[in-house]
Amino acid sequence: MKSNTNRFEDELFIKAAKLWNLEKLYTELAHKKNIATNREIKLTPVEKACLRGLLCGYPPKKIAAALHWSCGSLSVQLTKGLYRYVESLTNRKSNTLKSWRDISIWLEAAGYKTPQQSQDWGEAPQISAFYGRTRELNTLKQWISLKGSQLVAILGIVGVGKTSLAVKLAREIQGEFDYIIWRSLSSAQPLKQLLAQLIPFLSHHQSSELPEDINLLMSHFLECLREHRCLVILDDAEQILSRGTLVGKYQAGYEDYGQLFRRVAQERHQSCLLLISWEPPLEMELLEKKNYSTRSLTLNGLPTEDARKLLAANGLSEQEQDMELIKRYRGNPLGLKLAVTTIKDFFFGSVSEFLSWEEMIVPEPMRAMLIEQLNRLDESEKKVIAYLARNPTPIYIKQLRHSITLDYNSQLISVLQSLERRSLMEKISHSNRTFFTIIPVIRTVINQHEGCLL
Repeated sequence: MKSNTNRFEDELFIKAAKLWNLEKLYTELAHKKNIATNREIKLTPVEKACLRGLLCGYPPKKIAAALHWSCGSLSVQLTKGLYRYVESLTNRKSNTLKSWRDISIWLEAAGYKTPQQSQDWGEAPQISAFYGRTRELNTLKQWISLKGSQLVAILGIVGVGKTSLAVKLAREIQGEFDYIIWRSLSSAQPLKQLLAQLIPFLSHHQSSELPEDINLLMSHFLECLREHRCLVILDDAEQILSRGTLVGKYQAGYEDYGQLFRRVAQERHQSCLLLISWEPPLEMELLEKKNYSTRSLTLNGLPTEDARKLLAANGLSEQEQDMELIKRYRGNPLGLKLAVTTIKDFFFGSVSEFLSWEEMIVPEPMRAMLIEQLNRLDESEKKVIAYLARNPTPIYIKQLRHSITLDYNSQLISVLQSLERRSLMEKISHSNRTFFTIIPVIRTVINQHEGCLL
């Protein structure tokens, strides 16, 4: 049966061997030891264990306890031996090492760390089929790969394909990154908990003890983004944003996410944080205007040809009414897939029969997801979108102003901007005027479920 010390040494060896060229380090540090002692001797087992422990982020105090040494005795051994050998190996003057943490930093800079690519795809879905989006993919690649954008958001209405696009993008550019990690914010995870997951992964568990202070945690995270090229993907980011307010404000207690996004955009590093959300955080537009390496892409429905490929792949034969079906759902991939299932199950595969139904059919689960999105609106947004839902033709802004009572006249502009950023409203330009409307699927949901705006 192995002793605790041996188990600890084995654990350190496994971790360190994955990250570092240990044999080369043992040989070259032994050479420096021979020069220092003027004797032909190798590193001792204790010296090797200490080296592995330090490289894995263990402080000397913890290493001493595991090896059953006193802290003082081990500190003397390190000060007289290993620290001096590392200084010599990395061409530094004697006694310049100020912290045990410098060991891994210096040796990595000297090239002893094995190149790593670590990936944790978390809740990322498997994408079996993907249609179109060539232009959007190229745009995102240009931002991230060529221009070094540090904060990027993919935005859009329910079902438009944001997550699928992000998976496709990440798979195609994964070779450019040392680390890729995907996390969903669907449970509205507090930032401190999220960073406590991200930092150990991005530092290969070299951060043994994390600070409690959220600002120090953010700094730790930013240091990871500087040290390695990381792609961090946060899906369902709308869940940390507030309900019942205009777009982009944070839930109470989640404002620190805004501080993190600002720091990611503004501080220098080599990584990218990719957000996927129904709506943009408040900082996005301001950071984009200030050119802080920030970009956002609002995803619209599929173009006609790509939408037709999707219909065919889901078992719907090409029909004359395909164009009307695609137009009615605005090329929304989820809407089209669910519509195809309904057409095959209840209309014998006939698009014309489906379209001739008395009112537009919004299949589940799209209906439930749209109701959830509509429930996020504030009262002024609900007034405006309910009015647009009752009017099938586009409405001129002055007509909106005279028809809807708001607290003050300029509030209408803020409300329209908020609805547009949520991708719940369309703008139409005609004769040097701007008109507003909503897409048929949202109009149907609102008119069938007035309670979703209560």
